[in-house]
Amino acid sequence: MTDNIIELDNVVIPFRIENAAVRGEIARLKSSINDVLKDHNYPEVIAKMVAKMVILTSLLGSSIKFKGRLIIQTQTSGPLNMLVVDYHTDGNYENAGKFRASARFNKKALAALETTSDAELLGTGQMVITIDQGGDMKEYQGIVALDNISLEEAARQYFGKSEQMLTEIRLAAEFDKDNKTWNAGGLMIQSVAAQGGSNAELDEEELKEQQIADWENARALMLTVKDNELISDKNDSQGLLFQLFHEKGVRCYMPQPLEAFCQCSVERIEDMLSQFSQQERVEMAQENPKKPGYIQVACDFCGKEYEFTAEHFSQ
Repeated sequence: MTDNIIELDNVVIPFRIENAAVRGEIARLKSSINDVLKDHNYPEVIAKMVAKMVILTSLLGSSIKFKGRLIIQTQTSGPLNMLVVDYHTDGNYENAGKFRASARFNKKALAALETTSDAELLGTGQMVITIDQGGDMKEYQGIVALDNISLEEAARQYFGKSEQMLTEIRLAAEFDKDNKTWNAGGLMIQSVAAQGGSNAELDEEELKEQQIADWENARALMLTVKDNELISDKNDSQGLLFQLFHEKGVRCYMPQPLEAFCQCSVERIEDMLSQFSQQERVEMAQENPKKPGYIQVACDFCGKEYEFTAEHFSQ
């Protein structure tokens, strides 16, 4: 049986399969992903990739318990040449689970595509996974080569090579044309060391065999999940987990709310522009084709626009 069965959107839920060496996270986004995408005029295929990247980052970030940020960014040769999500980890207390996302793409290259799979949109390049603990703590970075592969495959490779952990992951996002809203969802499972409980009397080799058997069984069940089951209102997250893993049972832990946010502000933009010389700011204002005489800055994450005169900085 699952614990604390409640219907929740905009959350990531950690879970563990009972009496099995498998743990995971399941996530769903509704209003929060729309809060991100409504401020950008992304083509549908780009918006879908942004939503999937947010789900991926939420699944990975929910397992990080210290205070910090998880940033996942792709830099590639494809039409979608940059995709970034910035996520606050669990130790940030009131900011935990808050995220922002942005994408850059080439309109002409996108229009020329015959298919719009992850691999075609991304092309070749790399995915950089950064764990920033803040302060004087050293950043950790993991890099995955992107060679015409999906976001899911990139995540599998990251955990396989960097963490040496068997991982399976599913990501889904879809635009509801009737309600004009986005829905996104994802599911990740990982193999962990078999220990304790019903395995207490097994020796080391038997524990390894049990771990492999647990993993193969859980993965086979997970791969039966369809995209619409990850995002449909007919399947809440806990219900879907029970549907998949009811034979052994599944234990859900405290959900982590997910919320769109942006840290941009007048003060931050002023501070950024103050790094330029006054002459450079004058030239920015004079050469602005959209509104000559003004410096205009738009936030890549939320799309909010800020406007200043060059004289503002000489006061």
